[in-house]
Amino acid sequence: MILLSMGLLLLDLMFTLAADKPVPRRDAEYPPPSALEGAIDMHRECVAETGVTEAAIRRFSDEDIFEDDENLKCYMNCLFHKSNLTDDKGELHLGKMMEVIPKEYENIALKMGIKCTKPKGKSLCERAFWFHKCWKTADPVHYFLL
Repeated sequence: MILLSMGLLLLDLMFTLAADKPVPRRDAEYPPPSALEGAIDMHRECVAETGVTEAAIRRFSDEDIFEDDENLKCYMNCLFHKSNLTDDKGELHLGKMMEVIPKEYENIALKMGIKCTKPKGKSLCERAFWFHKCWKTADPVHYFLL
């Protein structure tokens, strides 16, 4: 009886925690269709260059943060370099980034990135991943990966 009660309590806790998890915003207006359309060629090039799967991109964007996919990390780095948002050391150019973000989403981007200014990582791929992980953690509702 005690084991059954503990099991039910554990199940209840799991469902409660799952219900509290923020749901990413995915509708006709978000992610911005213009951003998705404008990045499709870059997306295809980076998928081809890194070997990342569409499933891994979608999983990170819409579900959970996982750190065991080097191809995903390098995909993130590829996107940065193809869009000229980082330099050769993996430093993010905030000014350039704000130029490509539609005006109506600037406040979201600024709030998401305010705590994400000091990247960590030994490689460019790890540094790119650090930015994406930080942004997703800061605002899991609005974060999306192309």
